Amino acid sequence: MERTHRSLRIRRGILLLAAIPVAAWPQAAPDFSGLWKQDNDRCQPKRNGDVTLRIEHRDPELTVETTLTHGSRNPRHAMQKYTTDGEVSVSTGTDGDEFHTAVTRKDASLIFSIEEHEDGRILRSKETWTLIENGVTLKRIRERDDGGKQILIFLRQQ
Repeated sequence: MERTHRSLRIRRGILLLAAIPVAAWPQAAPDFSGLWKQDNDRCQPKRNGDVTLRIEHRDPELTVETTLTHGSRNPRHAMQKYTTDGEVSVSTGTDGDEFHTAVTRKDASLIFSIEEHEDGRILRSKETWTLIENGVTLKRIRERDDGGKQILIFLRQQ
């Protein structure tokens, strides 16, 4: 009986040791660099206007230039510079609001913890960026503290 228990313990130990290198193996960090155009029809809820993102991603540095064109109005631009190490960066959005954002990696996604400072209020949200469809589509899931949720889809431009 004792021999059977010892044999089982040894097998469990071997399985645990075999799993450690797999779990510790570093995952390749996705590169979000490129020019991206919002696919309004695939966004939830659907969007209008033209939104493009020019992203330069060289971990840990991440720069996102957003251009928003809506109808015949002049385009609005915003430039955000982040690091993916969790440090908070402060930037101004296309609407003039101030954003305090910390970005971290989780597996193959980027997680944005955001505080938007708008008219004396602080609005908190989280965004998860993931490359899907073999890297040609950027999916951004935006979740607000009040329960609101949006899914923004951007297509990589050539």
